[in-house]
Amino acid sequence: MAGESQKKKILLIEDDVFMGQLLGQALERAGFELLAAKTGTEGIAKFQDAKPDIILLDLLLPDQNGFEALRQIRRLPGGATAKVLVLSNLARESQFEEAKRLGVVDYLVKVNFSLDEVLAKINETLAK
Repeated sequence: MAGESQKKKILLIEDDVFMGQLLGQALERAGFELLAAKTGTEGIAKFQDAKPDIILLDLLLPDQNGFEALRQIRRLPGGATAKVLVLSNLARESQFEEAKRLGVVDYLVKVNFSLDEVLAKINETLAK
């Protein structure tokens, strides 16, 4: 791989199949290595194994709340400094506050952002 830069790894924790495919295809087209998880438990395991550069986290997951999964990730080696973007349709002030408490870089409400805007936010976050 001489001369080829390492692809940035993105962990997408999203249970919605359509949204996961849509985001996954866009991320791969943009040159990212995609790690996909459909549950919080699976996301936590993939975080431990792969140490992604950024996590895209949905909050409504079948096995646990996304914030609970994030609390567990934060306790793992490397988890305290992991870059996390919440990508959810939940848009209550209490959720924004909880995201801030857990050190989330940004909170994107799905219906308010296009794929291009999500990709731009990922690139902006990775550049920090």
